[in-house]
Amino acid sequence: MDKSRRNSLATLVYDCAREVHAITGPGIIPEVFRSCLAHEFRLRGIRFRVQTPVGIHYKGIRIEEKLLCDFIVEEEIAVEIVPHNDREGRALQKLNTILTFSGCSLGILLNPSEERLIDGFKKVNNLKKIQV
Repeated sequence: MDKSRRNSLATLVYDCAREVHAITGPGIIPEVFRSCLAHEFRLRGIRFRVQTPVGIHYKGIRIEEKLLCDFIVEEEIAVEIVPHNDREGRALQKLNTILTFSGCSLGILLNPSEERLIDGFKKVNNLKKIQV
């Protein structure tokens, strides 16, 4: 996927999240936000997978660590919803790990606890894909 298409898709993800946030308000628990966002994706015809297992392969072996991604959108963008108690940036660490092993070229962190969703929206480029 080229960069302009990926950026357009990221904007569409933001628009969907903003719509959910506008209706539900800040502070909604991540599980409910995830379900509402999935519905918004469906309404807009966006292909996605929810709670997707990410396989971890390192130097020829499969690591048994369980890693789930909140959304894989159009097989290109990994989306993680930040838990309300994420004080040390664990969500960012998780997203970076997902990007490393998933093959997605872009990650998005969404924090629905923010008063303005734009303050809780962060794009992260995948700079370190591991080849299986």
